[in-house]
Amino acid sequence: DPRHKPAERPFLHSARRRIRQAFAARGDYLRIPNTLQSRDTHSSGHLPMRAIHPKLKLPSKMLPRIARCLSSTAQGSAADAFLSASSRGSMAFHSGEWKPWESCTIPLDDPSFRYGYGAFDTLRTFGGTLFRPHAHIQRFQRTLKSVGLPQPYSDEEWVSLLNECVEKNSSIRKTWGGDHWVSVRVTPGTGSGATVVIEAQPIPFKARASLYRDGARVSIPSIRRTPPESLPPRAKLHQYMNQILGDLEVKGNDPEAWSVMLDTRGYVAEGKSYNFFIVTEDGTLKTARPQYVLEGVARSTVLECAEDLGIPTEECDYDVYDVYNSSEAFITATSLCVLPVQSVNGRKLSAGVPGPISQKLQQAYSDKAGIDLVEQYLTYLR
Repeated sequence: DPRHKPAERPFLHSARRRIRQAFAARGDYLRIPNTLQSRDTHSSGHLPMRAIHPKLKLPSKMLPRIARCLSSTAQGSAADAFLSASSRGSMAFHSGEWKPWESCTIPLDDPSFRYGYGAFDTLRTFGGTLFRPHAHIQRFQRTLKSVGLPQPYSDEEWVSLLNECVEKNSSIRKTWGGDHWVSVRVTPGTGSGATVVIEAQPIPFKARASLYRDGARVSIPSIRRTPPESLPPRAKLHQYMNQILGDLEVKGNDPEAWSVMLDTRGYVAEGKSYNFFIVTEDGTLKTARPQYVLEGVARSTVLECAEDLGIPTEECDYDVYDVYNSSEAFITATSLCVLPVQSVNGRKLSAGVPGPISQKLQQAYSDKAGIDLVEQYLTYLR
């Protein structure tokens, strides 16, 4: 920023990186008010000091300048890395009752807070309607059973509660771009029964919009995905440290990159919260075997779409050699659906963004969802 003195610029560059790393390592996020540019937020136009993590050891006189520097960075797609879209103003289900999201609390001795012993699943709406809730809940029930957590509700009771969450947040959904995530969580509780939480969360449509125009940059970290003999990848658990470390390594080199991890055998596994596909030169769609990854509902939907379109598919072991020789690649996740990849480890893929098969699958996915999923993102670029 030319407004900073030349002597300050190297420090600002270093400070920005240090702040990102500190926030990511602690699981904390920088919260930037929507009215950042308004004088009502702060008379100087800076971020309020409470937005900076109190334990960061940086010279106090530099904090206003660092905050201003970070605020400009937060406007792009990198925002996903260090911004937390707030659910304030929404209603959440908390252990048997609906209450304002802000009033939901978890005891300090909850095993999920202390040890990561908990499970969750996340759905999204399309046009205000949950997409494949039964598939999500069936996976959630399998997760709970596999790690010995309580199953307090039947499938139908879970789905009813999820739909109730959508209904109770219908008014705020309009301010979130028309659709949102719904997450369901279960922890063992603290002696009086399981803790159950169902909450709505905004999807960062604007921050991710350019990805559907330009494609995602994927990088492969040195850290390997936890093997099934240590922790079942098919269970969607609160314990995400393995994926977070891989993500931190990748984003330390390129804050805009998306991490895709290899398994301990050297084959391609998955990302932090998404599955990965390649399209081979002969048009075959490949993704990792389900024993080594979370079987995403979006992943299953894409495989179903491919079958409908007559595209050959393989759930198999494949390595980085196969990725470099593929013509297309894309990421699948609940909110992303089908996100094209432009490059892997800096190497551009030959078919462009989106490739012809990725584009067909985006359209087929949109048909099943009842909404143009690509247009929902791209509208934020106009």
